[in-house]
Amino acid sequence: MSSFAFKRPRLADWRGWAPLGVLLAALASLFALGGDRGYFYREGTLHDVGIHTLFTAETLGIAENLSPEHDFRLARRVWIDDGGGFRYALYSRFPVGGYALVKLAILPFGNDLAAKLAAARALSLLMVCGAALFAYLAVARIAGSRWVALAAALLAFSGLYVLYYADSVFKENVLEMFGLALAFHGMVVFVQEGRFRQLLVKVCLALLVGWRVYAMLMPFIALGLGGEALAHLRAALASDERMQSARTAIISLARSRYVALAAVSIAFGSALLAFNFANEYAAYRDELTLWELPSVRSMINRFGLGEVEDPEDPNLAWGGFLERQLYRAGAAVIPYGAARTVGYEVATPEPVDLPLVPTVLGAAATVAALALLAFARRYRILWATAILFGFCWAIPMRHHTFTPFHNHETVIYVWLALTLFALALARARRLLGARGGERLAIGIGAAAAVVFALSVLHAGRLARDADGAEMSKAALADFSAVMELAREKRVRALSHNRLWSDPVRYWDLWMKYYLAGSYPQAARDCSDTSGADFVVAPYRDDSLNLLTPKNRTAFLYGAPDPLEMCRAERRRLESSEPAARAVFDVYLQDGALSYLKAPCEPSDYAAPFFGYLYPVDLDDLPSKYRRGGFHPGRETATFAKFGAAFDGACLMTLHPPDYPIAAIRTGQRAPGGETIWEALITPPPSAEALALYEKAFQAIAASGEPTARAGFDLYLDPDKDTLSYLKAPCDENDVRGRFFLSVRPADVRDLPAERRDAGHESLNFTFAPPAGVVFGGKCMARRVLPDYSITAIETGQWIPGGGRLWEAEMAVGD
Repeated sequence: MSSFAFKRPRLADWRGWAPLGVLLAALASLFALGGDRGYFYREGTLHDVGIHTLFTAETLGIAENLSPEHDFRLARRVWIDDGGGFRYALYSRFPVGGYALVKLAILPFGNDLAAKLAAARALSLLMVCGAALFAYLAVARIAGSRWVALAAALLAFSGLYVLYYADSVFKENVLEMFGLALAFHGMVVFVQEGRFRQLLVKVCLALLVGWRVYAMLMPFIALGLGGEALAHLRAALASDERMQSARTAIISLARSRYVALAAVSIAFGSALLAFNFANEYAAYRDELTLWELPSVRSMINRFGLGEVEDPEDPNLAWGGFLERQLYRAGAAVIPYGAARTVGYEVATPEPVDLPLVPTVLGAAATVAALALLAFARRYRILWATAILFGFCWAIPMRHHTFTPFHNHETVIYVWLALTLFALALARARRLLGARGGERLAIGIGAAAAVVFALSVLHAGRLARDADGAEMSKAALADFSAVMELAREKRVRALSHNRLWSDPVRYWDLWMKYYLAGSYPQAARDCSDTSGADFVVAPYRDDSLNLLTPKNRTAFLYGAPDPLEMCRAERRRLESSEPAARAVFDVYLQDGALSYLKAPCEPSDYAAPFFGYLYPVDLDDLPSKYRRGGFHPGRETATFAKFGAAFDGACLMTLHPPDYPIAAIRTGQRAPGGETIWEALITPPPSAEALALYEKAFQAIAASGEPTARAGFDLYLDPDKDTLSYLKAPCDENDVRGRFFLSVRPADVRDLPAERRDAGHESLNFTFAPPAGVVFGGKCMARRVLPDYSITAIETGQWIPGGGRLWEAEMAVGD
């Protein structure tokens, strides 16, 4: 450890304080991220998908339930069992400190859920600002220039994933980012000034909000001990009494502060973990053994010691794993807007099909940072720690499918970016000399502030969603009214079930945030409300005991009678026309897909139901379903799981995703696979759907000359997996009759066995959703082609009653 005196600028020295002032001004722009956005409703908008939404709600819910009454358990949900005792769904994988901070932030706001969300988001933004501030202070010390530190900190914190998650209430990355910056600053001060106690305090504070600090300690302690061991080895080799020198060296290493740092951090972390284990064991001791506790199973799985979920997953192979890490490392070194222009996406990319440019960028950044270490005259242990930290976290958890590959994990590579920028600028400054180097540092620091502010502006612009913000505002107000009456009461949340389970939906968040503080349970159906003080439902029915008449999106009912709830839902449905009539009447209302039959026998609902959802925009689908063009549902819906029989009637309700839907094909199948009945539902296109159709039409038309022209302009996309039909002007008369589509494969063995003699496959269709749509004087159809090499396509349109109205042939090259 070298002696070092960090000189603070004098009060009147504006040049010394200027970098800090610029940093704080730039960081203040983070609070402009608010804008118009919907947190808990909208699908597909930048700030309301996947983990960003799910964990914001989950963190808030756990914080809400954190209380002495529940022994400070980290409970996703608290409910009351039939015996009147508390039951818990715990999430004790992480330390209590982060949740405690959120609890303190939301505690003053009572049942005002919107104010709680705003306070928790402000806390997250403050933590990001604090992380950037401590990163700046650390780099200023080891790079010897405040302007270099300013540029490095702002460039590193302007990355895609940092700004994407900055305003999420997400303990697992945003709050922990502050802890990591605090610990790194402690390491810097320790190396420079030998202040060991403050290092211990900062590391323990970092452990209170997350475990990733252990990955930062790994290279720091290993390199520190290695340096001390090397020094002792050199002394022993130069000594005449080598054995005595060796014993002295071993004793000295055992007493090393690096060993003490490891011991204290392990002891403190173990105490935090023991607290979680004790709470879990107290909650689950009658159900689970110690080794079956969720936290224990999580540790085993994350370190690859348990059963691997999918041994064939290419992510788990070293090649796929490193490729994914380099992809994310690259995202950390370029600003938000630039990241999106070179192929980065917030959505998790396919495991074996990553864009080349971002991955190469990540590899180049890692190699460059390591190469620049050779030019660092001092504090290499600190630079190396920052570079290696991200990989030290990901590599030990390579076998856990989720940990190294979630996008939120990308924030661990902020420190790689910070080091790369700082070392590069410090080297340039040294090459240019004192005066020229300082001018360069000032110029890049000022430019970095502009880049950071523009990146924040870009992130906020992409996140704006006025409709979603209005829906969220209404929901938060509604549930605030619900909680005025339902706090610490037993609540059943009706309509929690759904067939399509991939997208994050707001009904799922009831249990985590909206109803945290009460004792909620999911009501499987309208008959599953017994034993509750209240029922929350997504529809209004004044014939029941409605307690929240001013609400708009969620309604609270008191003293519910399950039979009356079912009867009310039946009356509500029968007051309108069904979307389809078959064995069951099928209704699509308020985002719910309901099946009703009366009279009804058990044999009517014995067979499972199926549903295929066709979205207006294929990008709304999970990536694995996009080629097929529809979402098949993750599981088959059974009446026993989702339905209710009463008064000789049967009723089942499911919830599709709330993005624009072109069509739903649903029905029942016998156990042998035979279709008992099916119906195609094509809801009238919403304004949002029409806008998406228009956008898609214009994008296809602007892609170039049609592949063929006939009755329609035909466009074969560059990947040769989609054939589009466009016509304008066009109306319903232009799309009467069936369309024929025949594809000829390069290898006849790719065809179904019954089509091999014919040598082609027929994909005929009618021009109606989901195949085609007529809107605004235009007609458009998009047909997904088979997933094999195609040599020729023949398509056209039959005249109703016989004959061909038009036809076209297209040769398809390699």
